[in-house]
Amino acid sequence: MIFKKIYQSVIILSIIFFVGCIGIEREWEELESNYDHVLNVFGILNLDPGFPSFIGLYRTTDLNEVSQQFSSVDTLFYCDCTNQGDGEDEKDEGCWCEGDESYWVVDSIYEPAAVIKDASVIVSDEIGNSYEFAFVENIKMIDTIYFDTTFTLYGYNVDWDTTIFDTNNIRLNLYVDTTGTFTPQPDTYYSLSVISEGFDPMSGSLITPSIPNFDSITQRGEVVDTIIVNEPFDIRWAPQQSGRGMVTGEVMLGDWWNDTTSSGWCGGEFEPFVVDLYDENQNPYSVYPWLCLDETDNNEAKDYVLRLTAMDDNYYEYFITGEAGEYSNALLNYPTTKGRSIGVEGGFGIFGSIASDWIVLKISP
Repeated sequence: MIFKKIYQSVIILSIIFFVGCIGIEREWEELESNYDHVLNVFGILNLDPGFPSFIGLYRTTDLNEVSQQFSSVDTLFYCDCTNQGDGEDEKDEGCWCEGDESYWVVDSIYEPAAVIKDASVIVSDEIGNSYEFAFVENIKMIDTIYFDTTFTLYGYNVDWDTTIFDTNNIRLNLYVDTTGTFTPQPDTYYSLSVISEGFDPMSGSLITPSIPNFDSITQRGEVVDTIIVNEPFDIRWAPQQSGRGMVTGEVMLGDWWNDTTSSGWCGGEFEPFVVDLYDENQNPYSVYPWLCLDETDNNEAKDYVLRLTAMDDNYYEYFITGEAGEYSNALLNYPTTKGRSIGVEGGFGIFGSIASDWIVLKISP
């Protein structure tokens, strides 16, 4: 009887609330964000030869602020769609011609609206050497080994299925060493200083990892230089006293437009994984590539690149622990480390470092 009265009361209150909401005129209230902007750093010291260390510098944005802004137009190339003298169509590579009308291919260039271009960015080592990083527009190639295949980077939606980030289609403006004098060393302390007018100064610090080394690749109990697709294999590395590393692999398929042997290739891929480089129980580590069940006539062996990348504690905490942990963004519906400060003080972001070893094998059906 008591339950019945409570239930009836709940129903009555619900009806009153619903009826009371009908007919109410609602007005949107303009919300303004009046907080002080702070700096956001994305910095990676890369010990791998050929890849620059870089510092990306941005500020936090307002709620109603666009993430990208138009910068300029880049003329890429000219498509000559006219017929040649022999009567056959000799079209320029990369062009799509439906007739004889030629055209220019242009690209609209956008950049993050919150990019900071005039800051003082200095990286210093443990013996007092300082290196000033200069702002450079449209960096051509960076490398962060971030291994999520789809993510958002400063307003850009990036579909990233390799460990190397080719920025042909995405424009990044970063601070880099333009003098060629900065070469980060393993097991070394580095500090970061960022000063930009109108913002609180930022600082950061890290200790770079040791350079990892592959020891051997074995399959069917033997050391091999050619991997048989669809079969597990073991990776062994030189043990270290500390540190963590991530292993990635990629079948080097050529451009499908020019390399006909890439058509129909299947197999060899596996999920990147993280290991403790000092843990003997994980060394060697057995890799089980994704099975390829498709039948193919492609029997040509391909280059198979394995990469072992050591990372410092900052990088590990920001990308690995942060991505796998409880910190997530319900609006974006995927784990994220945005809004965290790892290795930096005075703002948001990451100051981390990586060092890699590479081995090129063959993989054969």
